[in-house]
Amino acid sequence: MVLFIFFLISTSHFLKAQGEDSLFKEVNNWLKVNGNSYQLLKTATEKIGHRLTGSKNGNEAETFVFDHLKQAGLEQVSYDPFQFQAWKRNTCKLEIVPNRSDNYLKINAVSLANTPSAKGSWFIVDGGDGLESDLLKISEKIKGNCLLINLGLIKKDSNRHNLHRAEKVSLALKYNARSVIFIHPSDNQQVLTGTASLTGESVSIPAICISGRDGALVRDWIKTERLMAEMDVVNVLSKGEARNIKAFIKAENETKETIVFTAHLDCWDLATGATDNGLGSFTLIDVAKAIHQFRKELKRNVLFIWTMGEEQGLLGSRHVAEQYLKAKRMSELKLIINLDMVGNPVGLNSFAWPGLSDFVQDFGKKAMITVPSFQNKNSASPGLHSDHQPFMLEGIPVLSANSALPDSIFECYHADCDKINLVQPQFMESSSIVHALLALDICRMKKLPFQYMKPKKLGKWLIRHGLKEKLQISGEWKWN
Repeated sequence: MVLFIFFLISTSHFLKAQGEDSLFKEVNNWLKVNGNSYQLLKTATEKIGHRLTGSKNGNEAETFVFDHLKQAGLEQVSYDPFQFQAWKRNTCKLEIVPNRSDNYLKINAVSLANTPSAKGSWFIVDGGDGLESDLLKISEKIKGNCLLINLGLIKKDSNRHNLHRAEKVSLALKYNARSVIFIHPSDNQQVLTGTASLTGESVSIPAICISGRDGALVRDWIKTERLMAEMDVVNVLSKGEARNIKAFIKAENETKETIVFTAHLDCWDLATGATDNGLGSFTLIDVAKAIHQFRKELKRNVLFIWTMGEEQGLLGSRHVAEQYLKAKRMSELKLIINLDMVGNPVGLNSFAWPGLSDFVQDFGKKAMITVPSFQNKNSASPGLHSDHQPFMLEGIPVLSANSALPDSIFECYHADCDKINLVQPQFMESSSIVHALLALDICRMKKLPFQYMKPKKLGKWLIRHGLKEKLQISGEWKWN
């Protein structure tokens, strides 16, 4: 322990001896005085509540962020509206009963989004983890019945990789299930919501979530009785409109090269979304203010996007990507930095993108001097299901922060406990400083060490990192 402490002190002295970047120091000092992301998030959670896309609350959240950016002096701030199929939960009732019995057991359940109203009874078939390898074995039993599956993975080995809940619903539909019950991975009474759709359009069957404790009870019961799930679910589908918020900060000299920072402003309606994604979206406000303050340092433009509809199928980010593709301007975007549930960053994820890992390492060495909590713990793990995805699939490099957040935050993921008491102000302060330093470091470089990936190479890269199956399930695989 003594040697470890000595190592940390020696490392700190060594880094300080290398000299702190003067711009980094200025930005750090400015944000410590002028940053107020935590207070803005606290105010929004208290006065607005949840930020469900298409709801009155969601509209108020859009206005809240837009107005604050304008009040902070940012000039090119705009709304980016889009149409979508809005979804709203109403009631969700679930009872489990043995066949030809009146021994009904009521179980607490919550609907997944983008699912329809439904009323019916179906035999329950245990689908394990809900992977295709699990469902193939019981394909004949699934047809016309209710599929009971895990949100997480119970059977774990090197050949099993979990799927997103919407991908599991897609597989359930493929095998002709009539309804789906997800079991929460924790062993308590926690339940969660989230989209069951990969496209933002409603799926054709109900999908609900029950707790890990209730899931274990049903699994034990099904060993001795043939059980039925009786559901009475009411959801409301309608035409809706939402608005992304954009803030564009031009470089000193004319250029088309643009670095994009994005964070989804929307959240689920079970709570106030303080962590998912208040952490990222309200931190991004401070980052934008800092870059506006130090805009004379920019050799590249910076575009900030607060998206809506991420939770319901990346709706806002898909809309932005489609606009750039239609205008044939996608090549202007040189890097996407996504802030999704980030706070207290200790490193960066380069997504294994060619040329990004070395840059990340070099940036981290400088950032450690200014932000002591940043540890340069970097990773190279590509993934899907957040706002970087529509851009990554067009070959644009992606970067995100690795965060050291307490377990309490992840235990409340998509649940009714995602509230402001989970958030510490220092999580957001350190995140705003690191991301502002990152933006300025990238935007003052003469030449970027990473670049767009051409389609053929991108397809091979996606295969190499195990993303082909997921994209095939969602219908987004376009590489031969």
